[in-house]
Amino acid sequence: MISVLICSADNSLLNQVRENIEQTIGVEYEILYFNNLEGKGICEVYNYLASRARFSCLCFVHEDVLFQTANWGLKIEDIFYRDPAIGVVGVAGSKYKSKNFSGWYSGIQSLDCANILHRNKYGDESIYLQPNKEKMLEEVVSLDGVFICCRKEIWAQSKFNEADLKGFHFYDIDFSVRASGICRLAVTYDINIFHITTGGDFGNNWVETAIEYHLRAGKLLPVTKLISQSGSIEEKISSTWLDFLKKYRISWKNKWRWIRMQKLHHKPGLYYPIARFLFYGPASGDKFHKLFKKAK
Repeated sequence: MISVLICSADNSLLNQVRENIEQTIGVEYEILYFNNLEGKGICEVYNYLASRARFSCLCFVHEDVLFQTANWGLKIEDIFYRDPAIGVVGVAGSKYKSKNFSGWYSGIQSLDCANILHRNKYGDESIYLQPNKEKMLEEVVSLDGVFICCRKEIWAQSKFNEADLKGFHFYDIDFSVRASGICRLAVTYDINIFHITTGGDFGNNWVETAIEYHLRAGKLLPVTKLISQSGSIEEKISSTWLDFLKKYRISWKNKWRWIRMQKLHHKPGLYYPIARFLFYGPASGDKFHKLFKKAK
């Protein structure tokens, strides 16, 4: 029995995913949704819905998805039944959450786990990370918020942080990292989800929230269950996010804060990623890059 909880901003997507869930979940369920016309923070909405849920398994899911796996609800219930130590399950996450400013994704293949089919604004489809074919369940320490299932008692112990996170970013990382301190987290490759998306917003609001989150998390980070860690992990993750963010509209002020507050300019290995982060978008480097690729 699963309570599916949705923060909605689009009635057509909401109706579509409700019909899809009815056809695919395969267990007794309820759907609780909140029409978020007022733009409340997602932490506040999720805590509100979870407090009203009837069932012991909570599923927080975005409305712009379609489940492609039949009886996926049975698979979630089976994971929790077989291993009582697992308290939270998702379809995308990482085995390492950096102390340096970043999202859940590390950019290191051995650390990141995901099984999501994406459609971008051009209609192209691609698998987001290649699932591990040898292992259907992998332990992680942070999860992406597109799909998070958890035991209700775990939510009660580590509710979404509505006091500090008023918007729509880092609610998932904050929740899952804290939950990893009281239970095991896992990514399952046994549930296929189609994510209808035009791409996330990684502009100024995301950057400002990222900075605030990492400053507040402080000594909690980094978090990992890895036995051994390489000293170069943090620098690799910083490079990944400098490269990823270069294409988004971010103010010069926030770009300098991102670099200066992490002292990235003290690391020679990051000089080139920093230069691209600063000048790639504003100098229309992305357009030249596409033209160069086309010419080749």
